[in-house]
Amino acid sequence: MVNQQQPNVSREERELLSSLGLDDLLSSSQSLLINGDEDASSSSSQMHPAVKAGLAVGFVANLALLLSLPPVIMRRGAPYLPTFSRSSNVMWERIRSSPSIKSRLKNGESLSFVDLGSGDGRLVFQAARQNMFVKSIGYEINPVLHGFAAGRRIIQAPMYWSKTSFAIRDLWKVSLHNVDVVAVYGLQPIMKDLGKKLQAELRPGSLVVSNVFSIPGWRAEKGSKGN
Repeated sequence: MVNQQQPNVSREERELLSSLGLDDLLSSSQSLLINGDEDASSSSSQMHPAVKAGLAVGFVANLALLLSLPPVIMRRGAPYLPTFSRSSNVMWERIRSSPSIKSRLKNGESLSFVDLGSGDGRLVFQAARQNMFVKSIGYEINPVLHGFAAGRRIIQAPMYWSKTSFAIRDLWKVSLHNVDVVAVYGLQPIMKDLGKKLQAELRPGSLVVSNVFSIPGWRAEKGSKGN
């Protein structure tokens, strides 16, 4: 007799999945157990597939975090920190309500968006959905995060293929001369030099959104910078 049920999961395994935020993997994973089969009891001692998946996700996340530390130590970047939906919604509202952006959209101009330190790519995909930009580009120096974003572009967002792109590049080597809106998350030690780069390269009317830290000497609303 064959019975389909969920395999036994130890308390330690459940706690591990919970710490990784992957509790739902347990409910989606099932296995076949054969009543009276001696091998069935031994299978309970094996690691649950959901736990293996959780460990893999945890490993990749930690590797991405570790690879983001060298630029921080050298004062050339910031650690990976995802932008949450509430913050990004406010950001898009401010961009859309900016007088210069409103005027250029009204005149039918083609605008571009760049995320310096794009991480997992979420802001780039959100920018593509705003119907404000003909092109949204994410630059990331961390190869793990870049690979994750590129994978999402293929699997999760093929409809935005022509509007989005990602590249592995040091933010200090990115040319911003033809960019209209720039999003950046940087730590305070780099903001002064970053402000000089933005000031030198961006054309008049461009908009810069700086998350968390301000750019010294720039006048702007909370959370956004413009020149």
